[in-house]
Amino acid sequence: MDTARFILVAEMFSALSHPKRLEIISHIGWGERGSGELADLTGLSKANVSQHLNVLKARALVYCEKAGTSCRYRVTSPKVLEVCDLIRQIVLDQMETDSEKRKSLTEILPFSRERKEGA
Repeated sequence: MDTARFILVAEMFSALSHPKRLEIISHIGWGERGSGELADLTGLSKANVSQHLNVLKARALVYCEKAGTSCRYRVTSPKVLEVCDLIRQIVLDQMETDSEKRKSLTEILPFSRERKEGA
């Protein structure tokens, strides 16, 4: 059995498995951001944001657009945001309707403007 293809998919899910990386993707889904902005938005240090961005870049989930000495990050494809929104919706569907966790999850913004406007 050819497991190489499953390994690649598992590595992609592994990159998405950290809550702060999902938060970073969510912020980038609303528009390009610099690492300093992402540090402020997530409450992480710039060094920690950089580590998370490196994981996401290694899996080609985000891209760095160089602007002089700075870098603006964006998702490489709208499909990244679609996957995150799809998983979020699956989690919502599995929760009880009156669950407090479900209520808090529904208050989380979609991963991009397009997804919110299209919902």
